[in-house]
Amino acid sequence: MVQKKVTLKEIAQRTGVSLGTVHRAIYGKSGISEETRKRILKEVERTNYQVDEAASILKRSAKNVVVVLPKAQKEDRFYFRGLWRGIRKAAQEMEQYKIFFRFIESDCPLTQIWRELERVYDEMLEEIDGLITIADSEKTNLWISRFDKRGIPTILLSSYYEEKGAAVSCIKVDHERCGCLAAEFMHYSLKGGGGKILMLCGDNQIYSNRVYAEHFEKEMLKFGHEVLKVEGFGREDIEQECSRYLEEEQVQAVFASNARITFGICQIMEERNMGKDILVVGTDIFEELQPYYENNILNAVIFQYHWEQGVHAVNKMHEYLSRGIRDQQDEILPPVLLLKSNYEYFL
Repeated sequence: MVQKKVTLKEIAQRTGVSLGTVHRAIYGKSGISEETRKRILKEVERTNYQVDEAASILKRSAKNVVVVLPKAQKEDRFYFRGLWRGIRKAAQEMEQYKIFFRFIESDCPLTQIWRELERVYDEMLEEIDGLITIADSEKTNLWISRFDKRGIPTILLSSYYEEKGAAVSCIKVDHERCGCLAAEFMHYSLKGGGGKILMLCGDNQIYSNRVYAEHFEKEMLKFGHEVLKVEGFGREDIEQECSRYLEEEQVQAVFASNARITFGICQIMEERNMGKDILVVGTDIFEELQPYYENNILNAVIFQYHWEQGVHAVNKMHEYLSRGIRDQQDEILPPVLLLKSNYEYFL
């Protein structure tokens, strides 16, 4: 028996609201409470109501989304180049749905991206319907809260946002599991040896770096290894202390907790002609790491899905702006270990 197709009018009757309120809930418009929206969308899901996408596009006004991320330049190119590529590729498909993207490639580093968000808030708030950005510091999260309170749907990439707002969700890797995976691989690869582990922590102010490095260190200590810690966000920050440890200590393995210091430590090891004798586990995959894999300086990296995060963010924003689907659940991507034999598939 063919199930009768439910109408918006029937959904309105079943939820005790007007037809206009149902429209607002489904198409993500303001003017209704979050509780009412959730009740309507729950009924929409229960009845398997399908939005007529073509008709919806014709009726809908254009939506504008702003993307605010650091520019893929200098040491920032390693991670943000992948994010930008994924976002731009996915955004090309969105004009057919009357969703238009404005890309702000900021000269501000990750720890200062709040300055760009402040400018967008002050100058563009009334013009935008959605925001894709990255929030990895307390100051940045304060600005995300302001966008949230103004009802701007916001999708964060690789971020930690403690205050769960009605319009904020995050796409990120599981940094806790990533740290544990890096430690597990390193421990079983070393097979003893008696040397120390050089851990390049990254920037402790950045939540993702901190969570990732803390769990790596915790696991390595549990396995009985001695860990030497170096803080810093790029080669310039770590080189002096790394060089001292490599000269004075018996280092048998190195762990780098972000893309820029992965590249930096590979350069240092190559220049010292010592990488082949030390196990090196880094973070992320990008073109510049290829020769270090091939020359056996770099042994493994933990993949952070930078391209995929960008694509997922655009598609999630489309779900919200086109279909009114508000999914505030964070999307957690699983940890993946890339070795010399499989890294090319993820470039």
